[in-house]
Amino acid sequence: MKTEQSIAIMKALADQSRLAIVNSLLESSQYVEELAKRHALAPSTVSFHLRKLEQAGLVTSRKEQYYVVIQANDAIFDTTLREIVSATPVGRELQDSRMEDYRHKVLDAFFRHGRLEKLPAQHKKRLIVLEQFAARFEPERRYSEQEVTGLIMPLFDDYCTIRRLLVDDGLIRRDGATYWRKPKVGEPAGQPALPVPGGKGAGNMRKVTKRSEIKRAYKQQAPAMGVFQIRNTANGKIYVGSSRNLEGERNSRLFQLKMGKIVFNRELQQDLTQYGADKFEFTVLAVLDKPEPEIDVEPALAALELHWLEQLQPFGEAGYNSAKGYRRSLEQLQTRGGVKLP
Repeated sequence: MKTEQSIAIMKALADQSRLAIVNSLLESSQYVEELAKRHALAPSTVSFHLRKLEQAGLVTSRKEQYYVVIQANDAIFDTTLREIVSATPVGRELQDSRMEDYRHKVLDAFFRHGRLEKLPAQHKKRLIVLEQFAARFEPERRYSEQEVTGLIMPLFDDYCTIRRLLVDDGLIRRDGATYWRKPKVGEPAGQPALPVPGGKGAGNMRKVTKRSEIKRAYKQQAPAMGVFQIRNTANGKIYVGSSRNLEGERNSRLFQLKMGKIVFNRELQQDLTQYGADKFEFTVLAVLDKPEPEIDVEPALAALELHWLEQLQPFGEAGYNSAKGYRRSLEQLQTRGGVKLP
């Protein structure tokens, strides 16, 4: 589920009147007028609340002769709270980068020429500093007090205070006169200690290194981009689309199908209402090669989507895509130039 969907659900339920209406609809489908009488609300007020609930996918409506019948969307109410709140965080790489920049600023502020000038008063900053001392301990190796002193003294004279704080904050462990560090999750035993913060200019070097690391991590961990199709197995009609995050797209579309609410295509919504979510399947048609972080992938992604639209022709009775939209996108791509269909 996308973050926007989770927020919409939470906002829709954050109202006492809407909660009461939902509870009534969970018992049985009802008309707007029935809901208005039951909850002593004006029909216009009920209609307002129902629009909010329908936008979040919590309720659906259907017309019966002269009346509109409202019913709860059972699919979404069968969804767990964990699924609703576990939306993928936005900009995770950017958040991690900011935290790492903050960490380096703290180290640059308290270390000079590889030595700690003073301990930070703030606990959060002190932990960042203490991690530099803990990193000098080889994971799982046992150290005597004399050896611990030898590790601390090159960075700070008050080795007794540092040793005590390392133990108190759980960064190293002690058993009598023996000290050791447990490796972090995923850290192999015997990993070399982190380098001691340097003097002037070390911060800039770290930032350059961090940018290179982020670039490399992007290439390795960036989500797969490409073209997908949603196929109606009952009548064979398909919808073709593209995404910068195929896995996220898959989860989002399958969740929408499960809820019975498709907002991006009217014809697909009609067939979903008629046939049900079990008659639809999501398939990846092609994956785009991962580019460098600074390269704009939109033209290549658009060209790949147009290629599959040309191949499958999911228009009219064959699918849910718009032939006019396809031709318009093709003209835009040709006008832009520099990108050809695969």
